[in-house]
Amino acid sequence: MTVRWLSWYWDWAGSNIGAMPACGLLAAGFAIGCRKPLARWWHKHFGVRAELAEIRDAAAAAHRIAADLFEHHAGHAHPCAPHRESEGK
Repeated sequence: MTVRWLSWYWDWAGSNIGAMPACGLLAAGFAIGCRKPLARWWHKHFGVRAELAEIRDAAAAAHRIAADLFEHHAGHAHPCAPHRESEGK
């Protein structure tokens, strides 16, 4: 039964567009099934703790830069802009 279904599917999926759902399901199944071993490998080779702090610092700096740019062009601070420590807000 499975072989017949696979044969029918690949006959129907004569183009890459038809094969995309199966590829997506295979990729999702692989990611879900191998999540823990992949996470262990990633943490072993690249670490996570120090890099997360660096990423958060870079994101905060980018947020401040965007807020300053908005204020420079609009003439007023954006409502979601981070407060500056020197302003006492």
